[in-house]
Amino acid sequence: MIKELQIKCVIEGHDFVELACLNEKCKANRVYCHQCLKNGDHVAHMKDQKDLKELIGFFQEVEQENGSLISKLSLMLGEIIKLFNQLNQGLEQKYQFSKDKLLMFNAKQLNQALDQVIKYDEIKKGLFEEIKKCSNDMIISLKKYIKELKLGEVNYFSSKQQEQGNVEELYQKGNQMINLGCKLYDDDKYEEAIKLLDAALLINPKHFSSLYIKADSLKMLGNYKDAIIWADKALQIDSKHIYSLNTKAESLKILGNYKEAIIWADKALSIDSKHFYSLFIRAESLKMLGNYNDAIIWADKALSIDSKHIYSLYTKAESLKMLGNYKDAIIWADKALSIDSNHVNSLSTKGESLRMLGKYNEARKIFDQALIVNPYHDKSLGSKGACLQELSKYSEAIIYYNKALQINPDYLWAKSKKGILQQFILIAECEKQLKLKQ
Repeated sequence: MIKELQIKCVIEGHDFVELACLNEKCKANRVYCHQCLKNGDHVAHMKDQKDLKELIGFFQEVEQENGSLISKLSLMLGEIIKLFNQLNQGLEQKYQFSKDKLLMFNAKQLNQALDQVIKYDEIKKGLFEEIKKCSNDMIISLKKYIKELKLGEVNYFSSKQQEQGNVEELYQKGNQMINLGCKLYDDDKYEEAIKLLDAALLINPKHFSSLYIKADSLKMLGNYKDAIIWADKALQIDSKHIYSLNTKAESLKILGNYKEAIIWADKALSIDSKHFYSLFIRAESLKMLGNYNDAIIWADKALSIDSKHIYSLYTKAESLKMLGNYKDAIIWADKALSIDSNHVNSLSTKGESLRMLGKYNEARKIFDQALIVNPYHDKSLGSKGACLQELSKYSEAIIYYNKALQINPDYLWAKSKKGILQQFILIAECEKQLKLKQ
């Protein structure tokens, strides 16, 4: 008998319980002693008998299965809430007609808007009634199971302790998925993590770790605007949480809001002046704003912490190129390429620097390497066209300018180079015709 379970048999005069019956149809006491067994209790289904050690294992097995069930139900709930939010936001956007918005419509847009409004009552009725029916059916089912399982009568722990345990359990599961997702960069893993975290946040909307991990997961999925929203929620609880500050700064940078990205990177750096990713975000944002000298200074600060960070090496190389320091740009691009020989942007920076130094054949070979890695890299296509132009291969040059413009129709540099070359070819052809006539 297990010492921790010294429970007296319910029958007066009997010993401590040592056995348990798991037969579903049994009407006798579930836990009993050997005297009960001698009296004939449970002898009809001995195969369903367990000793107390086996009973503890059975309880633990059911607890694990129940935990799995709760997780699955939480995922369902998270998905339902996500879809409800999507529906509500979509309805708000679709049927929001301010006076200013209406005044901006042309006749076609106004016709379309009016069609939507005329059909609104029909849509509203159908949508509400169908969802209400589903909701009522679900409420009836949930109440039925709550009653049948007598869930309101079971309270082994206080509700607050239980809720906190649920939050921590859900967070840990979400965090495990995110750690795996970080290694594999598997979008599906991030999405599953977010569903679990959403379930945790239903229990405690201010669970800080869930807020931050959700923000960072959204960033990893490329949902930068939503990532900022959730990073802000985390920062409302802890305004000095450096990782939330970094998540927001990086999302702003990727969205092209470079000045704001610098502001939030600076907030992180005011807490930790050597926070590597914030140093890099600041350097990259300065480069994108055209502040190349400052970008080099901040890239150097990042590289003093991690001398092999390929993106900081590229940021410095590109900034040097933009300042006209082409030889130095090649040196730093080569440092990046020594870490990853297929880093397209570093190949492009090196190729463009060689082109500016008049080394057109060398540059063309580098652009060819870049285009093997990424055949749609518009800068490499355009710059290869420029090399071909300098080598008097005008027809080929126009082909590469066209390829660049097919990928990026707003690529003004390639458009300008192509236009100038076409004018040059036209003038040359006219001069040729004039000479023939003479």
